[in-house]
Amino acid sequence: MKQLTDKQKKAIWIVAGVLLFAHFILPRVINLFHDSHPAQAKPSAAHLAPVPPPPALSPEEVAANKYGGIWQGNELMPDQDRCAIKIEIRLSDDLPRRLKGFESKTCMPVQPLFGGKGARGRVADVIRETAPVSAVLTGTSTSDGIRFTVDSLIGTPYDGCNLTGMTLTAFGQGKMQAQWQSQSSPQTPCPDNRMLLSKVRG
Repeated sequence: MKQLTDKQKKAIWIVAGVLLFAHFILPRVINLFHDSHPAQAKPSAAHLAPVPPPPALSPEEVAANKYGGIWQGNELMPDQDRCAIKIEIRLSDDLPRRLKGFESKTCMPVQPLFGGKGARGRVADVIRETAPVSAVLTGTSTSDGIRFTVDSLIGTPYDGCNLTGMTLTAFGQGKMQAQWQSQSSPQTPCPDNRMLLSKVRG
């Protein structure tokens, strides 16, 4: 039988030492490490605080998100006056927050500009008649728009018809139909009028 060389004997001892370390010593080292660094238990799902749902928006907030901004329109009215309306819609600053409207209306009597009998006398009144009138409104959300009541009026309308209410109804994308009521006295209502408004700023 061939004798082992010194290098072969040394290699055998090294392999035996590695096997001995891996089989007997390494498991003890691993156990000691785990004992000194215990794994932290994950919190159970039952102990996690539930995330509260976001607060529900009020109907006024929903309407303000949908219709808030500045709307404008300009049309020839049934009385042959050219009228322009501008209304800003937003939430009030005070609590509880309410829908507010800030409306301004300007009308130009166009009949005197066409000439004819009596036209000259009316032209002299055009500047007075075209003075803007404004209103501060409080709104209530509806299924398809906003219904406004009048808080205060600023200015005197040329036709004597003071605004008493206004309803805005969604009309396609980026448009609303304005219908307003007015009266010249508590017992004398004026005819209702309508105008199509377009959103110019949101």
